[in-house]
Formats: sequence, structure tokens, C-alpha cells
Amino acid sequence: MRILSPSATVRINSMATNKKANGERIYNLAAGDPVLSNHHSILQKAIQKTANGYCPYPPVEGMAELRRLTAEWMNITCKTQYSQDNVLVTCGGKFALFAIMYSLLTEGDEVLIPAPYWVSYPDIVKMAGGKPKIVLTSVEKRWKLTAQDLLKQVTKNTKMLIFNNACNPTGILYSRQEIKEILDVAKTHNLIVVSDEVYSGLVYEEPGFISCGSFHEHRERVLIIQSCSKNFGMTGWRVGFAVGPENIIKRLTALQSQSTTGVSVISQWAAIGALENADEVSSYVRESMKKRRDLFIKTFNTLFPGPIEEIKSALYAFVPLNSLGIHNISDSIAFCEQMMTSDNIALVPGCAFGVDGYVRFAFSETEDEIYQALQVLNQAIDNLIGV
Repeated sequence: MRILSPSATVRINSMATNKKANGERIYNLAAGDPVLSNHHSILQKAIQKTANGYCPYPPVEGMAELRRLTAEWMNITCKTQYSQDNVLVTCGGKFALFAIMYSLLTEGDEVLIPAPYWVSYPDIVKMAGGKPKIVLTSVEKRWKLTAQDLLKQVTKNTKMLIFNNACNPTGILYSRQEIKEILDVAKTHNLIVVSDEVYSGLVYEEPGFISCGSFHEHRERVLIIQSCSKNFGMTGWRVGFAVGPENIIKRLTALQSQSTTGVSVISQWAAIGALENADEVSSYVRESMKKRRDLFIKTFNTLFPGPIEEIKSALYAFVPLNSLGIHNISDSIAFCEQMMTSDNIALVPGCAFGVDGYVRFAFSETEDEIYQALQVLNQAIDNLIGV
């Protein structure tokens, strides 16, 4: 535990929450938490099922109906071939990742993590006794991991690759050919591929999302992390999924039985409501976030010197400090702390994602909040650089 650091996004968001609780006006561009009313299908199912007043312990592996609906949803949307026996319901996607690492890694196993990466990947690997090995990508290559990059980093100790598509924080999407080449390298070197696909439903442009689970020839080495949080706007319900080979799902279930005991039955009922109306609920969330993305890009490009290109997926823009007109500061932590301290603007430093000199913006707040926050940030930067 001494080697762990708190999640940067949680830390920044907590600072913002504490200031807000003290009555201060906060402009939160840090947390990727869609500020959106839950779809009526979610609420109605939860209310209907709790009406009898009885909420028992959940099945450790998750309700059979929810697991079945999850497999069917993935088979339809991602062209996979799963059954309910390939699905474990977890307390959010983060616990699915933790369970996979804790169940499959042994001391010293290397886990390849492309950077920029989601902030929790390295620490979760460390908690399981593994060794995170960061694979740097570049903006010139659109922040994508290539098969050649992977080949250069594999050693005899490499056990696993964490692959994030659609990507937090960059919003990039991989093509079918790019994923095929990466999976082929994984097969050659007998690597497990953990594919974090929790933003699969928040894809705004064609050709759309490609799942690692759709490559059936690789199904025995691929584990997929999914979640209701972003796909269905259900962050607070804490419902995620680990999806993969049945023998591994059984191992993860055993771990869950000795830890969380499973996911609240109320949350599982709500998730069933979402999945029973998956197209409608997902479209509702996606279209709302697309409007916010469009407003964010338009407003940002009006106010700041470095234009943002099209963001294809997820809820974020990963922006270099010089695009904000800042050329004498490269320490992203110092910049974000300055913005929070002086102007109550919450941003996440790029170093938390493995790349300093950048900041991550979330466009998950309301449109009015996004517009106002960017206006305040523009004035704060003018004050900072003495314009």
C-alpha cells in the first residue's frame, strides 16, 4: 500500500467537491461523470423491483437475467459470441479490472500499458504484485499503440497487455486492422489482452467501435471490461462487467465471493432496465454527450490559440498546455493546482495519464457549465500570463 498514490481524477474532483460544499463556485472540467438524468427505463425497473420491500443478497456472479442481457447486448453491438457464463457482474468496471489483475498476475509479471493511459491502471497492477511497463505512444501517431511498438516491449516476463479502446483520455479509436495486428502479436507471445471498452457506446463518428471480443480466434486470451456507467449514464449505480473465457470468469467469481460479495440487487435491477432498452438508453446518453462535445470544441477553438481536432469517442479532450497559450509552464500538476487554487477550475494533469505537459478536459457537465468554465479558464490564463 505504501507504493500507491490516490487517483488523480478522484483527488481533483474531491478538491472541487470540498470547495463546493464550502459555498464556492466550482467549474468542474475534471470528472468524466455525465451530468444527465437517468433514463426512465433505469429508474422504473429499480422502483418496480424494490416495491415489495425485499432486497436480498445478490448472486455472487450477478443475476442470471443481467448476465444474459449483457452477453446479448455485446453480441449485437460488438459482434461477439458470448453467453451468460462468460459474464461476471462487478462493482463498476474498476473492480472488474482489479479482479482480473489480482486473479491472473503473479509477483513480477510485466503488464504493458500504452500511455496516455487511464490513471488507475499502473497502481492496480502494482496492487496485484505485477510490474507496470509503460509503452509511450506519440501525438504524431495519434496516440495509438502499434503492433511494432508492442513487439519492441515484450520480454520473457511479459504476461499481459491492457488495451483501452475507445480511449480515456485521448478519445482515439482503433481500426479492425490495427486491433488484429496487436492481437496477432499477443498470440505469438502468449499474452493475455485485457480490453477496457467502457466507452464503447460513446462513439460519435464512423466507422465506429471495434471490440477485441469480435475476433473469435483470440477469445481464449481476451478479457473485456464493460460498464453501465458511461454507456448508459449510470455512474453512481456501480455496475460493471468482466467478460471472457468461462474458466477465468469462475476464478474472478471466487475472488468476488471473498471480497465484495457482488453488486447491489437494486443496481442490478436498474442495469436490467437499461439493457432491456439498450438502444434507446445508449442513444439518449450518446446524443446528449455529442452535443456537449460539439459545444466544447466550438467554444475552445474560439477562445484558445491551439485548435482541437475532432474527438471521436469518450468524454475527454487531451490538450497540450501550449494550445492554451501557455509556453513557460510544462508542469501539468502545477498548472492544474494553480487553476484550482486561484479560479476554482478543476482539470486533471496530463502526468496522471503518463504524459506531462498536457491537461485532460471532461465535457460531461451541462452545456451551460461547459461554456462558462471555458470562459473563466480563458480569463484565468490571461491573468496568469499577464495579457
